[in-house]
Amino acid sequence: MIRIPVIYKYARIILPQFIKAALVVFTYQITADEISKENIFIKPRPSVTALRVEAPPVIDGELDEGVWQQASIGGDFIQYEPFDGIKMSERTEFRILYDDNAIYIGIWAFDSEPEKILARTMSRDIWPREDDCVFIVIDTFLDRRNGYAFTINPNGIRYDAIIANNNFNGDSWDTIWSCKSKITEKGWFSEIAIPFDSIAFAPNQSTWGLNISRTIRRKNEKGRWHNEGRYLKTSSMANAGEIRGLNNLKNASKWELLPYGIGKINYDHDVKKSSSSGDFGGDISYRLAPNLNASISMNTDFAETEVDSRQLNFTRFSLMYPEKRDFFLKDSGIFQFGPSSGSSPLPSTPFFSRRIGLTANGKPRPINLATKLTGRIGKYNIGMIGAMLDGQDELNSQNTFVTRVSKNVLEQSNIGFINTIGDPNSNNDSYMIGTDFNYRNTKFLNGKTLRANLYSMANFDENTDWSYAHGGSVYYPNDIIYTGVSYYEIDEEFKPKLGYTRRTGVRRYGSAFSISPRTENIKWLRKYSFAYFNHLYTSLNNEIESQKHSFYIPRLDFESGLQMAFEIEREFDKPDQDFEISGGGIVPAGEYWITDYNLDIDLPDTGLINGGFGYVFGDWYHGKKQTAYTRLGYDPIKWLNTSISYTYNLFELPDIEFDAQITSLNARINFTPDMGWSHLIQYDNISESIGYNTRFFWEFQPGKKFYAVLRQNYGDEYHLWELRESEFSIKALTTFRF
Repeated sequence: MIRIPVIYKYARIILPQFIKAALVVFTYQITADEISKENIFIKPRPSVTALRVEAPPVIDGELDEGVWQQASIGGDFIQYEPFDGIKMSERTEFRILYDDNAIYIGIWAFDSEPEKILARTMSRDIWPREDDCVFIVIDTFLDRRNGYAFTINPNGIRYDAIIANNNFNGDSWDTIWSCKSKITEKGWFSEIAIPFDSIAFAPNQSTWGLNISRTIRRKNEKGRWHNEGRYLKTSSMANAGEIRGLNNLKNASKWELLPYGIGKINYDHDVKKSSSSGDFGGDISYRLAPNLNASISMNTDFAETEVDSRQLNFTRFSLMYPEKRDFFLKDSGIFQFGPSSGSSPLPSTPFFSRRIGLTANGKPRPINLATKLTGRIGKYNIGMIGAMLDGQDELNSQNTFVTRVSKNVLEQSNIGFINTIGDPNSNNDSYMIGTDFNYRNTKFLNGKTLRANLYSMANFDENTDWSYAHGGSVYYPNDIIYTGVSYYEIDEEFKPKLGYTRRTGVRRYGSAFSISPRTENIKWLRKYSFAYFNHLYTSLNNEIESQKHSFYIPRLDFESGLQMAFEIEREFDKPDQDFEISGGGIVPAGEYWITDYNLDIDLPDTGLINGGFGYVFGDWYHGKKQTAYTRLGYDPIKWLNTSISYTYNLFELPDIEFDAQITSLNARINFTPDMGWSHLIQYDNISESIGYNTRFFWEFQPGKKFYAVLRQNYGDEYHLWELRESEFSIKALTTFRF
């Protein structure tokens, strides 16, 4: 029996006290900064004045109307990649107009070599990582924490997102706005119109937060309007500039109706028959306050939602599939609990929205009615979700509830609680409550970032008594030095039924350190990194269950955009019972030391072929394992984007040798930025099945959308691919605001 060393036995006592003491020191420092109102390291915020106009500009990408020339100029973008603090190699300007209905942003992205501008993406809500692009963030309440993000490229694509607590919250938010771009002999230029009905704002607030960044992809160069250092993200509203002069803004529409109609045809392989159905439903939203919305979704349907990516499980723990349904993704940042980016993730997620409306095996469960209240009132962030689930099989109809409230404290921190009620996968009652404190400071040690958090949760249901989980972390996530420590403890029975728990009955100790020096004197190398990450799991009796030590020696970032990393992992695991992996292999209970080696190569985003590949080899429990993987994209023209990913695993165990393969092929045909046709084929040799999903999307007018989706599954029957199931659906929805 291996028992934890003395230092670890006392770490569970010392570490929480250390975190508390550190937070007191950090709180004192930021309070002192607020009192003095001075920080010699922080650059003054730039500002630009918006011009009110009587008639809106034509959104065509031309920027040739005289009203644009009358507006104040914002510009002189400052690099943060590859150099930090110097002007960008190409000039960028912007101007801002507004009227009673919308705010308009004009972008002048000058380029001395316009024929080399990269613009291969032409799909809504696809991040243009291989393109020249401009990223815009606005803070409409000037709270220095939250806002909206809009990304455009020379093709006029639209990518919109939410900024929550100074973190980019993904692309789950979709709203109505317009963009047109054009490439000329002077560069590329864009016009944007964002209706006031599409964003929340305070009518009496004449100043908004603003930052804009630009990427010149062929040079791997990035810069922004207000740059306080490359270690800060553009999405940090605490470090943004300002738009001024937004006077006499009118209140946005209070009501938003999104009705839909849907038709489906299903093919039943067993009886060789088809069935058809049709239905109506929709969402209704009402703006209770400038930044507080109440929503109702009736007869909720997610036919247009993308299918899950296939995964193979080679561990003794369950997998977690991401949420993809728009109703639950929208405003999901409000429900964020515990540590966010830059620190260790939670061992147990108290609220995982995928539990609502989906069974344990991922099959849809009808939602008769869903309600949601989300927004902010003063310093309070409020989120509530209630769902009425239909009965299915042995499950009775039931209600589930989630409540999340947090309060902004200090300059960039928050404290809050969360509560969930219900168990969608049983007829039992279940309750969970939690509280957390999240500290963030981007003015630490000469403008660097520091994050820390504390959290505690308790769970109760009909079959178990109260069980608990708690922990904390301190992280210093910056460009050259990244380091931090984390700790958590989770009871054996802590399993919130509306959340996700990967591992119970453990304590975890983790630490991380990496150093990434810049090599400005070596033209072909941008930076190199050495890193060490580790974690240690023990039982609640302090017996070591597993540990992992990861060494990156080194990771190289080349000036071309090529990246190479070599990693060595040394891992100990002690499963207390046999477990089966995908493919049928059995790992006996016992104690294992595992060493593996990983070479990973990422290709530059500037070429026609992008992506990467890698190879992993070494020990695997009582045998050997090799893994080869590739993820490659080919984008010959802006109207066609293709990609392939393939992973081959070879297991050599004493009693069996087998392979596990998984692959996916993706093709996206882009007719316009508002019309596309995607195809996804997935295969794995464990299930011996092929999944095919194709989706046609057309936003024929702002807020008016049409989807056509075909999903099919083929099985390998005697080496003949036979159709097992098929579903074709069409869905049309529109938007009314008043």
